Amino acid sequence: MSASPSSPPAPRLLRWLQLGANHVLVLMMATMFVSFILQIGFRYISNKPLAWTDEVCVLMWLWGILWGAAFVMSNRDDIRFDVLTSHVPRGVRRALTVVVSAAVVVILLLSLPASWSYVSFMKVEDSAALGIRMDFFFSIYIAFVVAMVVRHAWLGIDALRNRLFDDEPAAEVAKEAA
Repeated sequence: MSASPSSPPAPRLLRWLQLGANHVLVLMMATMFVSFILQIGFRYISNKPLAWTDEVCVLMWLWGILWGAAFVMSNRDDIRFDVLTSHVPRGVRRALTVVVSAAVVVILLLSLPASWSYVSFMKVEDSAALGIRMDFFFSIYIAFVVAMVVRHAWLGIDALRNRLFDDEPAAEVAKEAA
């Protein structure tokens, strides 16, 4: 009896984490939508607006955008201004990828202490309606910065290894996602 081949644990774990991140984003968007509908209903039907729905919508919007950019979007989903880079030789694209990735990593790492300081400082403030500490509101930005540092470092390292993210045909990427 032969053992059936199974995928290595690391890619399986990454797929599971990606699926979990997608589900979290869906829950955030659903929460924002339900809060928005409640806000409209209470304001215009019963003439008794709810203050907390505004805060939930803002929190879910902020977290949804940064969570999605950090953990859900792939490099293929990014909007890229590649008018120039699409017309240069592969070696130049690799060099540009390394330089831009390094610049993004450096800039984000340099901004991290000030960002951390601001988020930490915001623990003294609470939201008006729900009383949520504002450092929680803004803490997703720290996760976003760390995720972008890792993503762009990885892109730069891949480019140094002669692999660009746009090397993979879209059909292969779609097959892997399925």
